[in-house]
Amino acid sequence: MELSKETTKRIACLIVLAGVVLATVLHLTEIFHFIGFLWDLIFPFIVGFAIAFILNIIVEKIENTIFKDVKKAKRICSFMLTLIIVLSVIVLVCFIVGPELFYSIKQIGKQIPTSYDHWLIILKENRMIFGGMFKDIIDGLIKTNIDFQSIFNNVSEHWQTIFNSGYSIITSTISGLYTFFIGFVFSIYLLFSKETLSRQLKTFSTTIIGEKRTNYISELISLSSKTFSNFITCQCLEACILGLMFFVSMTILRMPYALLLGVVIAITALIPVFGAFIGCFIGIILIGITNPMQAVWFVVLFLVLQQIEGNFIYPHVVGNSVGLPSIWVFVAVIVGGNVMGVFGMFIFIPLTSIFYTLCRNYMRRQNKIKK
Repeated sequence: MELSKETTKRIACLIVLAGVVLATVLHLTEIFHFIGFLWDLIFPFIVGFAIAFILNIIVEKIENTIFKDVKKAKRICSFMLTLIIVLSVIVLVCFIVGPELFYSIKQIGKQIPTSYDHWLIILKENRMIFGGMFKDIIDGLIKTNIDFQSIFNNVSEHWQTIFNSGYSIITSTISGLYTFFIGFVFSIYLLFSKETLSRQLKTFSTTIIGEKRTNYISELISLSSKTFSNFITCQCLEACILGLMFFVSMTILRMPYALLLGVVIAITALIPVFGAFIGCFIGIILIGITNPMQAVWFVVLFLVLQQIEGNFIYPHVVGNSVGLPSIWVFVAVIVGGNVMGVFGMFIFIPLTSIFYTLCRNYMRRQNKIKK
């Protein structure tokens, strides 16, 4: 019995597929090593693309505003001004946070033993607070005896291990800086030749998959770029607003570390929705060591400002920037955090916005067809 050509092709495909699966299983370790090698090879270029994307947001705004009427060297002037702005922000933050951070660490080191005793006194005096609801918890905290001298002795005994860990961190940092430098150089090439690269990729795609599919992919890339650009811009704006609110409020209330915590909360607030809570935890530790009662008032201040930020600023500033209703912003953060952690919280909002826009456009087209 002769087999048809279609049946023969299917059998051949199944045999090839089975061979590929068998080879993959037998050489799984080598395949993972090869994937790791490829990842190490392309990672600097991924970093470069990310840097170019972020810098391009500022470069385009400068090109369309400050150098709008300039015909020659517009890109170079915009890029140089962008670098000056970015470096100025980095230097400003370092000069603000650096001295404050070193001063705070020194103060913490001096005040830890005294503050620990102070906290124990407060806990003993307030064992029956709220009708003794937290009596067992407070008693457990009081019984916890922390021997700071023992901690110091352990650190002294294991200094070599700590040194080796520090050396490993330094080595990783140098490797990271090298990757960043390669990526930064690649990002410069991308910024100055983005139109040429876009035209070449579009021509290549049209030749391979056709003009209709190429146009659809171009629209999708344009939508993704616009959504991510708006999200990053508005997320940074929201973080700066929240940090400024904390700095002004803490200055008025004469709380310690107002400038430091304002900057810290602004940086941690770049993580959508939940980032400010990390800054709050740092603030509780810093202020609590200096003055435990002020730490309580700091928590109250945080809850008030967080309500203002969560209900009025974030949904309207960030939610509107990506064209996503407030409820979907919250859902995207929860799902992204569960799937990919902190990075997922940041990336899932624009991804959800793109999916939401595509679904909305598809439903509109279907409704038009039905009508």
